Amino acid sequence: MLKTLERKAYQWFGNFTIKHESANLRNKLRSAHMQIKADAYLSIVLLYTIISGIIAVPICLFVLFVFFPLISVNPQLLIFWLIVLMPVIIAVLTFLIFLQIPSSKAKIRGKKIDLNLSYALNFVAAMSSAGVTPTEIFKSLSKQKIYGEVQKEAAWIYRDVSLLGKDIIQSIKDNMYLSPSERFREFLQGLIVTITSGGSLKTYFSAKADQYMIENRQKQKQLFESLGVMAESYVTAAVAGILLLFIVIPLMMIISGDSNQIFFLYLITFLLVPLIHISFTVIIRMMSMEG
Repeated sequence: MLKTLERKAYQWFGNFTIKHESANLRNKLRSAHMQIKADAYLSIVLLYTIISGIIAVPICLFVLFVFFPLISVNPQLLIFWLIVLMPVIIAVLTFLIFLQIPSSKAKIRGKKIDLNLSYALNFVAAMSSAGVTPTEIFKSLSKQKIYGEVQKEAAWIYRDVSLLGKDIIQSIKDNMYLSPSERFREFLQGLIVTITSGGSLKTYFSAKADQYMIENRQKQKQLFESLGVMAESYVTAAVAGILLLFIVIPLMMIISGDSNQIFFLYLITFLLVPLIHISFTVIIRMMSMEG
């Protein structure tokens, strides 16, 4: 359900966004399981873009006319225009970031599906060995919250069967193309072939569970190796590199007698150092989620 501000956004921009929504955005929203129409989401993106640009104006003015004079820094022409154009840059970045949110959420869902898929397949393999039909398998899997996003994918497949009256094959096909997980799409494609050809579901489920379990172990090994490389890079860039700059720049100031170079120390302290730490945090976080 849309919040008050989001409803206002749809009232203001709905007539425009309904003409400019794309099929790609609709599919990404469905893959991310974001319960919102594409035109409504695009309206929200436009509203937040305008708000971010408006908020950035007084902040940039404060930096340019209050903060810089306070620290006795005379910004160069390039820096001046960069600050002036910053509200536009921030607004454009806000627009692009919000457009990428459905895709990012879909990718995160896909990774979570991959992590739990092998365990879920062991569960359905045990059910198929008892002669349970594919419809009942997905019904039972949709109730097993321990399997996370796999359970939600199964719930959508069973929902189409129970509520929309589709047969299980058609329901699997429709949801297969919207799944953010390549593994899950591959599994569903093979399941359709197995069902239509009359193959053994238990054998298929067991084989796929073993395959995905081996692939998960290989990914874990690669993750540990990558984390080791990231740790070495962090020490080099965020510790040794920054300390070197803090030593070299003051020495250059003493040798040249130019105190204006203190501006670069402010940039390193308040901009470069936080950016380096935030970047490493985000990268390691993404790597951990993938593994």
